[in-house]
Amino acid sequence: MRWPQNRVTKQAAANEQASSPVAVEYGNGLHVPIGPESVVPILQPVRALTKPANEGIFRVDWAGIRTRIAMLPWAPQDLAGTTTDRLPVPTDGYRSEAEEYVGLVISLHNERDSYRVVEVGAGWAPWVVMGVALAQRNGKKAVGIAVEADEMRAGWAMQHCQDNGIEVRRVTGTSAQIREQLQENTGHVTVVEAACWYEETVLKFPKLTDDDMGGAVSTDENAHMDYRGAFFEHVEVPTVTLETLLAGDEPTDLLHIDLQGRELDVILPNLELIAQKVRFLAVGTHNRYVEGMLQEHLLTREWALLMESPCTAVFDGVKPTLTGFTTQDGNQLYANSRFRDADPIVIRQR
Repeated sequence: MRWPQNRVTKQAAANEQASSPVAVEYGNGLHVPIGPESVVPILQPVRALTKPANEGIFRVDWAGIRTRIAMLPWAPQDLAGTTTDRLPVPTDGYRSEAEEYVGLVISLHNERDSYRVVEVGAGWAPWVVMGVALAQRNGKKAVGIAVEADEMRAGWAMQHCQDNGIEVRRVTGTSAQIREQLQENTGHVTVVEAACWYEETVLKFPKLTDDDMGGAVSTDENAHMDYRGAFFEHVEVPTVTLETLLAGDEPTDLLHIDLQGRELDVILPNLELIAQKVRFLAVGTHNRYVEGMLQEHLLTREWALLMESPCTAVFDGVKPTLTGFTTQDGNQLYANSRFRDADPIVIRQR
């Protein structure tokens, strides 16, 4: 059983087979994988020398980012009102694992006086907020876009920006209205209340409880069951495309994608666009088929897989999709060989 391919995914695979040369090479020979011994040296330079007050409600981390713990029901609530210097190795216990932090930190290194980060499936926008905050701390002009389909979580993203002193605006409306508003770059962060998709349309999204971060879009106009086999009321949401999110003359330093199993629907139709515009690509993976397909399509386009943590699945019954069996999400971090201004730690020394 495989994740059902839509027509765009099928066409992308067909085009790939038709255009592939006889001899296929994987990887790029430029970047080197990031091993466990490099994690601390990568993260250490962005440790905050001074930290903001935790005010009794925030968790202030090693990089000086404040997180409102009460906003995250799954987080240990005793973290509220605490400050830590500990690096998130192997994990921070409430936000993510070290791999995602590494992807964010290495994306900050560029030869420009600006920084750009896009996060789709953003939740409360932890990577946009951290990326913009750290880039600004280094004197760069920083721009972030956080895309979240759920109204409540889009509100969390707004709050997280404000809690960290970041100028933020919220964009809503139809796909066309969102595209027009994104052409007006008026703030450091824009929270887009929409779903990221390969075309401008309207999809269905489940109405989730505040402790459920597993929402995914559905193309079923009469959707009532999600990819896990759980039943939810669904509401209509507009979509925004990567073409819109990556528009502009500047590259995107980090594109972070976490779509609960729908990653291929967004990435495969946009492989050339991503290759032209994105320096580092971080993907939250939710089934092994997605992981293998990303390796196949990206490595043959001279991307390098710097780090990965495969997802974990328990095939314990009947589910409507492969993603439904997943018990622990995975991560993949890719570097684009078209951009050579990376931290020397990830460049092969010749």
